[in-house]
Amino acid sequence: DGDRAWSDELYRFQRSLGLDVERLNTRQVRALEPNIAPGVRSGLWAKNDHQVQTRRFVTALLAAATARGVHWHRAPVTAVAVTAGAVSGVHCDGVTLSAPVVVLAAGPWSGAIAGLPPGAVPPVRPVKGQILRLAGETGRPLLGRSVRGLVQGSSVYLVPRADGSVGVGATVEERGYDTTVPAGAVYELLRDARRVVPGITELELVEARAGLRPGSPDNAPVVGTTTVPGLIVATGHSRNGILLSPLTADTVTALVL
Repeated sequence: DGDRAWSDELYRFQRSLGLDVERLNTRQVRALEPNIAPGVRSGLWAKNDHQVQTRRFVTALLAAATARGVHWHRAPVTAVAVTAGAVSGVHCDGVTLSAPVVVLAAGPWSGAIAGLPPGAVPPVRPVKGQILRLAGETGRPLLGRSVRGLVQGSSVYLVPRADGSVGVGATVEERGYDTTVPAGAVYELLRDARRVVPGITELELVEARAGLRPGSPDNAPVVGTTTVPGLIVATGHSRNGILLSPLTADTVTALVL
C-alpha cells in the first residue's frame, strides 16, 4: 500500500508537469510487459520515456567534439590556477594550461580540486551506486521497455538493451570514495529485480560495478558562476548527470560565451 501511495503521488506530480503518463492496473501492466510479476499492484506508463546507452553516448560526444575542433589534454588536473583573484588556467601533470574561463566539471571530485578559495569550492560529495549487467538473447528480449519498480520502499530499475542484455540498478550509498562491489549489494539488487521481473534469474550475470555520483546538500545540480571571475561549475547532478547533460551543456555554453 505504501508503494502504491508513492506511485499515486508520482503520477499526480508528473501530470502537473504536463507529461503523458497513464495509470495502469495489474492486467494492463502485464499486457505491455508480460514478464512483469503477476503480483505487481499497479503501474505508470510514461509513453514518451526513452533510454540511452551511456558508454556509447560518451564515446559519441568525444567524437563529435573532436570533429568540431576540440583539443584534448588527457592528464589529471591538480589545481585551478587563480591569478589576482581571477581564473588564469589549470595546473595538470606538471603543465599549466592558460585560459580566461575554466569549467569545473569533475563530478564527485569537484570539491577536491586545489587552488580555489573556500567560497568557490562546490559543496559536492561522492554517492556510491552499484549496477549489474545481465546477458540475454538478442532475439528473445526479456523486456521491451525500461522498467522501474518499487519493492517495499526500495527502488530498482531494469533497462533492456538492443543486444539482449539488461542493466539492473542502482544502489544509493554514502560510502565516500569506496568503489568496491560487496556481495550484499549484488544480492539486494537481484532480489528486488526478481520481485518485479522473475525471469531475470535465467540471465547470466556478466558485470557488477560501482561508480560515484556527485551529490549536493539539497540533491539539486550545482551549475553556474562562482565568486572567482572566470570559474564556472557544473556538478552535483547526483543520479541525473546523463539525463540533464543537454540542458547543462546549453547553460554552461551560454555562461562561457
